[in-house]
Amino acid sequence: MGQQEDILQEFNRARSNEEAVSIERVHFYKTDKSVNPKQEEPFWISLGKLPVLVSAPHAVRHYRQKKIKMSDQFTGSIVYLLSKLTGCHAIATTKLYGGDPNMDTPCIYKERIADICNREKVKFVLDIHGAAREQEFDVDFGTNYGKTLLAKPKLVEILEHNFREFGLGKISKEHFAATGLNTITNYVARELRIPAVQVEINKQYRVPAQNPQGFHRLLGALVASIKELASR
Repeated sequence: MGQQEDILQEFNRARSNEEAVSIERVHFYKTDKSVNPKQEEPFWISLGKLPVLVSAPHAVRHYRQKKIKMSDQFTGSIVYLLSKLTGCHAIATTKLYGGDPNMDTPCIYKERIADICNREKVKFVLDIHGAAREQEFDVDFGTNYGKTLLAKPKLVEILEHNFREFGLGKISKEHFAATGLNTITNYVARELRIPAVQVEINKQYRVPAQNPQGFHRLLGALVASIKELASR
């Protein structure tokens, strides 16, 4: 595990966990105040060089069936750091704007994803979500039972291998199957013809202040996966 340990030591030196806390505070603060998306941009977008897009649709609170739902804590900061560490493309919600990016149709968030994918020739999309600490897995990969991989099963095998290499060995598949017709993964695969995976991360790895080593292992697994996926 030499290469993995080198990466983890670099994250420790850079205090990536502390950076995540600062990013969350600045870009993804939690509020019930909503904005009009026609007047104020509700998304953070970063364009990179690698043909992989990472997404955090629930980085802040969102609406579902006219009720405010809680955010997936630190998913926005994870996506922010991944864009910085790998040079991949990234998008995340930053404002409560009256919708649910993972369920709505039509959907301005998905429109932004389509714009990025078409313009930047994206080859793969990782849609990052948060799971409760009580779940028995470290990470769950949702592909609508393989349908969103577009006949490329090796892609999820790459993710699984890298997560195991970084010590996140409790891996589930299809616990959150991403089966909803309008989920981001289904939309990307069906409408854009780009393979996509919904990645559900247990909260124990999304608390960088309380579990910096776990957070760094999560980052390492995602960084290694993105670089490998980009090279395919």
